[in-house]
Amino acid sequence: MGLHCASCGYENDPTRVYCHSCGTKLERVASAPPPPTGFTHPTDVLKMKNPRAPLAWGKYFGALAKLAVLGGLATAVVLAFLPPYDIPPPVAADEGLSARLTGLLEDASSAAEPRAFALPAADINRWLVSGVALPGVDAPFKLRAQRLYAVPGRGDLRVGLELVLPGAGHLFVEGDYAPVRKPGGYTLQPRRYSIGRLPLPVLLGWPVQKQMDSLAEALATPLGQFARASHIGIDPESVALRWSDPAP
Repeated sequence: MGLHCASCGYENDPTRVYCHSCGTKLERVASAPPPPTGFTHPTDVLKMKNPRAPLAWGKYFGALAKLAVLGGLATAVVLAFLPPYDIPPPVAADEGLSARLTGLLEDASSAAEPRAFALPAADINRWLVSGVALPGVDAPFKLRAQRLYAVPGRGDLRVGLELVLPGAGHLFVEGDYAPVRKPGGYTLQPRRYSIGRLPLPVLLGWPVQKQMDSLAEALATPLGQFARASHIGIDPESVALRWSDPAP
Protein backbone atom coordinates (compact mmCIF):
# COMPACT_ATOMS: atom_id res chain seq x y z
CA MET A 1 0.00 0.00 0.00
CA GLY A 2 1.48 3.39 -1.06
CA LEU A 3 1.87 6.62 0.90
CA HIS A 4 -0.66 9.33 0.10
CA CYS A 5 0.62 12.88 -0.03
CA ALA A 6 -1.21 15.13 2.39
CA SER A 7 -0.73 18.09 0.02
CA CYS A 8 -1.70 16.79 -3.41
CA GLY A 9 -3.04 13.31 -2.69
CA TYR A 10 -0.56 11.53 -4.96
CA GLU A 11 0.08 7.90 -4.03
CA ASN A 12 3.82 7.46 -3.64
CA ASP A 13 6.01 4.44 -3.27
CA PRO A 14 6.20 3.37 0.39
CA THR A 15 9.97 3.91 0.35
CA ARG A 16 9.87 7.58 -0.73
CA VAL A 17 10.49 10.42 1.67
CA TYR A 18 9.19 13.29 -0.50
CA CYS A 19 6.16 13.35 -2.80
CA HIS A 20 7.05 12.43 -6.39
CA SER A 21 4.46 14.92 -7.65
CA CYS A 22 4.78 18.04 -5.48
CA GLY A 23 7.90 17.43 -3.41
CA THR A 24 6.13 17.71 -0.05
CA LYS A 25 7.69 15.64 2.71
CA LEU A 26 5.60 12.58 3.34
CA GLU A 27 4.34 11.83 6.86
CA ARG A 28 4.32 8.28 8.12
CA VAL A 29 1.81 7.26 10.85
CA ALA A 30 3.16 4.54 13.13
CA SER A 31 0.79 1.58 13.30
CA ALA A 32 0.02 0.01 16.69
CA PRO A 33 1.72 -3.32 17.18
CA PRO A 34 -0.54 -6.30 17.71
CA PRO A 35 -1.28 -7.06 21.38
CA PRO A 36 0.91 -9.71 22.93
CA THR A 37 -0.42 -13.12 23.85
CA GLY A 38 -2.46 -12.94 27.07
CA PHE A 39 -3.11 -9.19 26.69
CA THR A 40 -6.11 -7.85 28.64
CA HIS A 41 -7.75 -4.63 27.54
CA PRO A 42 -7.88 -1.89 30.23
CA THR A 43 -11.68 -1.81 30.13
CA ASP A 44 -11.74 -5.55 30.82
CA VAL A 45 -9.45 -4.99 33.81
CA LEU A 46 -11.95 -2.48 35.25
CA LYS A 47 -14.73 -5.01 34.81
CA MET A 48 -12.66 -7.60 36.65
CA LYS A 49 -11.97 -5.21 39.51
CA ASN A 50 -15.63 -4.18 39.79
CA PRO A 51 -17.69 -7.28 39.01
CA ARG A 52 -21.45 -6.97 38.65
CA ALA A 53 -23.18 -7.13 42.03
CA PRO A 54 -25.35 -10.24 42.53
CA LEU A 55 -29.08 -9.93 43.03
CA ALA A 56 -30.04 -9.08 46.61
CA TRP A 57 -31.95 -12.31 47.36
CA GLY A 58 -31.17 -11.92 51.06
CA LYS A 59 -33.07 -8.63 51.16
CA TYR A 60 -36.07 -10.21 49.47
CA PHE A 61 -36.14 -13.13 51.90
CA GLY A 62 -35.71 -10.75 54.84
CA ALA A 63 -38.64 -8.64 53.67
CA LEU A 64 -40.79 -11.75 53.22
CA ALA A 65 -39.87 -12.96 56.72
CA LYS A 66 -40.86 -9.61 58.22
CA LEU A 67 -44.16 -9.68 56.36
CA ALA A 68 -44.81 -13.21 57.60
CA VAL A 69 -44.13 -12.17 61.22
CA LEU A 70 -46.36 -9.09 60.95
CA GLY A 71 -49.09 -11.18 59.31
CA GLY A 72 -48.87 -13.77 62.09
CA LEU A 73 -49.14 -11.09 64.78
CA ALA A 74 -52.12 -9.50 63.06
CA THR A 75 -53.84 -12.88 62.75
CA ALA A 76 -53.18 -13.62 66.44
CA VAL A 77 -54.74 -10.29 67.48
CA VAL A 78 -57.82 -10.91 65.34
CA LEU A 79 -58.26 -14.45 66.71
CA ALA A 80 -57.82 -13.22 70.30
CA PHE A 81 -60.73 -10.79 69.95
CA LEU A 82 -63.09 -13.27 68.27
CA PRO A 83 -65.41 -15.07 70.73
CA PRO A 84 -65.13 -18.88 70.95
CA TYR A 85 -67.50 -20.86 68.75
CA ASP A 86 -69.65 -22.67 71.33
CA ILE A 87 -70.02 -20.30 74.28
CA PRO A 88 -73.10 -21.24 76.31
CA PRO A 89 -75.75 -18.52 76.45
CA PRO A 90 -75.97 -16.51 79.65
CA VAL A 91 -78.22 -18.09 82.29
CA ALA A 92 -80.00 -16.54 85.24
CA ALA A 93 -79.05 -17.38 88.79
CA ASP A 94 -81.13 -20.10 90.47
CA GLU A 95 -80.57 -20.06 94.20
CA GLY A 96 -82.85 -23.08 94.73
CA LEU A 97 -80.90 -25.19 92.23
CA SER A 98 -77.62 -24.09 93.77
CA ALA A 99 -78.79 -25.09 97.26
CA ARG A 100 -80.03 -28.50 96.05
CA LEU A 101 -76.81 -29.32 94.20
CA THR A 102 -74.67 -28.20 97.11
CA GLY A 103 -76.68 -30.36 99.50
CA LEU A 104 -76.55 -33.30 97.09
CA LEU A 105 -72.75 -33.05 96.82
CA GLU A 106 -72.32 -32.78 100.58
CA ASP A 107 -74.61 -35.75 101.22
CA ALA A 108 -72.91 -37.95 98.59
CA SER A 109 -69.40 -37.11 99.78
CA SER A 110 -70.24 -37.98 103.41
CA ALA A 111 -72.51 -41.02 102.85
CA ALA A 112 -71.42 -44.46 104.02
CA GLU A 113 -72.86 -46.22 100.97
CA PRO A 114 -71.96 -45.66 97.28
CA ARG A 115 -73.65 -42.73 95.56
CA ALA A 116 -73.71 -41.60 91.93
CA PHE A 117 -75.45 -38.90 89.92
CA ALA A 118 -74.86 -36.64 86.91
CA LEU A 119 -75.04 -32.86 86.59
CA PRO A 120 -76.44 -31.57 83.27
CA ALA A 121 -74.29 -28.97 81.55
CA ALA A 122 -77.00 -26.28 81.82
CA ASP A 123 -77.34 -26.91 85.57
CA ILE A 124 -73.59 -26.58 86.02
CA ASN A 125 -73.67 -23.08 84.54
CA ARG A 126 -76.67 -22.02 86.65
CA TRP A 127 -74.89 -23.42 89.70
CA LEU A 128 -71.74 -21.43 88.87
CA VAL A 129 -73.72 -18.23 88.34
CA SER A 130 -75.56 -18.72 91.61
CA GLY A 131 -72.75 -19.94 93.84
CA VAL A 132 -69.51 -18.32 92.63
CA ALA A 133 -68.90 -14.65 93.33
CA LEU A 134 -66.78 -13.00 90.65
CA PRO A 135 -63.88 -10.90 91.93
CA GLY A 136 -64.33 -7.16 91.95
CA VAL A 137 -62.12 -4.57 90.29
CA ASP A 138 -59.85 -2.65 92.64
CA ALA A 139 -58.03 -0.58 90.00
CA PRO A 140 -59.12 1.11 86.73
CA PHE A 141 -56.59 -0.80 84.58
CA LYS A 142 -57.73 -4.27 85.66
CA LEU A 143 -60.24 -6.24 83.63
CA ARG A 144 -63.67 -6.82 85.12
CA ALA A 145 -65.05 -10.36 84.92
CA GLN A 146 -68.66 -10.27 83.74
CA ARG A 147 -69.53 -13.97 83.93
CA LEU A 148 -68.10 -17.43 84.48
CA TYR A 149 -69.17 -20.42 82.39
CA ALA A 150 -68.24 -24.06 81.87
CA VAL A 151 -68.43 -26.24 78.76
CA PRO A 152 -68.09 -30.02 79.35
CA GLY A 153 -66.12 -31.85 76.67
CA ARG A 154 -65.00 -35.41 76.16
CA GLY A 155 -62.93 -36.03 79.24
CA ASP A 156 -62.22 -32.41 80.05
CA LEU A 157 -63.99 -29.29 81.26
CA ARG A 158 -63.56 -25.92 79.58
CA VAL A 159 -63.88 -23.09 82.05
CA GLY A 160 -64.18 -19.57 80.67
CA LEU A 161 -64.36 -15.99 81.83
CA GLU A 162 -66.01 -13.18 79.91
CA LEU A 163 -64.04 -10.00 80.59
CA VAL A 164 -65.05 -6.42 79.91
CA LEU A 165 -62.50 -4.27 78.08
CA PRO A 166 -63.11 -0.55 78.66
CA GLY A 167 -64.02 0.96 75.30
CA ALA A 168 -63.13 -2.22 73.38
CA GLY A 169 -65.96 -4.70 74.01
CA HIS A 170 -65.53 -8.12 75.56
CA LEU A 171 -62.67 -10.59 75.74
CA PHE A 172 -62.99 -14.31 76.49
CA VAL A 173 -60.27 -16.27 78.28
CA GLU A 174 -60.59 -20.03 78.74
CA GLY A 175 -58.76 -22.96 80.23
CA ASP A 176 -59.21 -26.64 79.41
CA TYR A 177 -58.94 -28.79 82.54
CA ALA A 178 -58.87 -32.57 82.86
CA PRO A 179 -59.67 -34.36 86.16
CA VAL A 180 -56.61 -36.21 87.45
CA ARG A 181 -56.94 -38.78 90.23
CA LYS A 182 -54.55 -38.32 93.17
CA PRO A 183 -54.33 -39.99 96.59
CA GLY A 184 -56.21 -37.15 98.27
CA GLY A 185 -58.91 -36.91 95.60
CA TYR A 186 -59.30 -35.37 92.16
CA THR A 187 -57.63 -32.22 90.91
CA LEU A 188 -58.19 -30.32 87.67
CA GLN A 189 -55.02 -30.28 85.58
CA PRO A 190 -54.75 -27.56 82.87
CA ARG A 191 -54.18 -28.86 79.35
CA ARG A 192 -54.20 -25.63 77.42
CA TYR A 193 -55.42 -22.06 77.56
CA SER A 194 -56.94 -19.76 74.98
CA ILE A 195 -57.78 -16.11 74.46
CA GLY A 196 -60.81 -15.87 72.21
CA ARG A 197 -60.09 -18.30 69.38
CA LEU A 198 -56.33 -18.08 69.84
CA PRO A 199 -55.03 -21.32 71.45
CA LEU A 200 -52.11 -21.07 73.83
CA PRO A 201 -49.93 -23.85 75.26
CA VAL A 202 -49.77 -24.12 79.02
CA LEU A 203 -46.31 -22.53 79.15
CA LEU A 204 -47.56 -19.41 77.33
CA GLY A 205 -50.94 -19.24 79.05
CA TRP A 206 -49.85 -17.21 82.09
CA PRO A 207 -52.18 -14.25 81.28
CA VAL A 208 -55.19 -16.61 81.32
CA GLN A 209 -53.89 -18.47 84.36
CA LYS A 210 -53.57 -15.16 86.21
CA GLN A 211 -57.24 -14.41 85.52
CA MET A 212 -58.27 -17.92 86.60
CA ASP A 213 -56.23 -17.67 89.79
CA SER A 214 -58.43 -14.77 90.86
CA LEU A 215 -61.31 -17.31 91.09
CA ALA A 216 -59.37 -19.86 93.12
CA GLU A 217 -60.86 -18.79 96.45
CA ALA A 218 -64.42 -18.59 95.09
CA LEU A 219 -64.16 -22.06 93.50
CA ALA A 220 -62.41 -23.73 96.43
CA THR A 221 -65.63 -24.94 98.11
CA PRO A 222 -67.48 -26.40 95.08
CA LEU A 223 -64.34 -27.91 93.56
CA GLY A 224 -63.43 -29.40 96.91
CA GLN A 225 -66.75 -31.29 96.90
CA PHE A 226 -66.05 -32.59 93.40
CA ALA A 227 -62.53 -33.61 94.39
CA ARG A 228 -63.80 -36.08 97.02
CA ALA A 229 -65.57 -38.20 94.38
CA SER A 230 -64.03 -41.56 93.56
CA HIS A 231 -64.82 -41.17 89.85
CA ILE A 232 -65.48 -38.16 87.60
CA GLY A 233 -66.68 -38.67 84.04
CA ILE A 234 -67.13 -35.72 81.70
CA ASP A 235 -68.97 -35.69 78.39
CA PRO A 236 -70.57 -32.84 76.39
CA GLU A 237 -73.97 -33.35 78.04
CA SER A 238 -73.11 -33.73 81.72
CA VAL A 239 -70.58 -34.39 84.46
CA ALA A 240 -71.04 -37.79 86.12
CA LEU A 241 -69.90 -38.25 89.72
CA ARG A 242 -69.59 -41.44 91.71
CA TRP A 243 -68.68 -42.09 95.32
CA SER A 244 -67.90 -45.78 95.72
CA ASP A 245 -65.73 -45.63 98.83
CA PRO A 246 -67.49 -45.23 102.17
CA ALA A 247 -66.77 -42.08 104.10
CA PRO A 248 -64.26 -42.49 106.93
